[in-house]
Amino acid sequence: MRILLLPFVFAVLSAGCCSHCCRRDGPSELSSAPESVVVDGRPLWLEADLWRDFQPMAPPGGQGLKAAVRVVTDPDLPLPSGVAIERLWLFYSKEQWRPALPDRAEPLVVQLADGPKWGPGVDADVVVRLKRGKDTWLLRAAGRPIKRTD
Repeated sequence: MRILLLPFVFAVLSAGCCSHCCRRDGPSELSSAPESVVVDGRPLWLEADLWRDFQPMAPPGGQGLKAAVRVVTDPDLPLPSGVAIERLWLFYSKEQWRPALPDRAEPLVVQLADGPKWGPGVDADVVVRLKRGKDTWLLRAAGRPIKRTD
């Protein structure tokens, strides 16, 4: 009798798993992450600015990639409470940068420096994993240009 119950228990547990909280963050899941999600009835999306610094004081070949990433919602709505960026990935071509997140005062804003020397003049994708308690959501900003500062 116990053996017959195992498939049933597995099916029930699998069906109870929500799509946003049980993801494995492999390459295909990250590249297919949505560009917006709804949390507490509020739409969220990413704004991401990417650039490399080539100003005269920069080292030969310029500085590594810098990024300013923020989760935003409609201007008339507050951001949901308790949600934070837990992990961040940047993708260019077949390359990936998974930086350690710095300490930050704002849970939905990340500033990064010293990344890879991709571009400038190419596009990269940015993916974040948001977390609140046991719930997680993937969110993507696709095709963000890597700019150049001189």
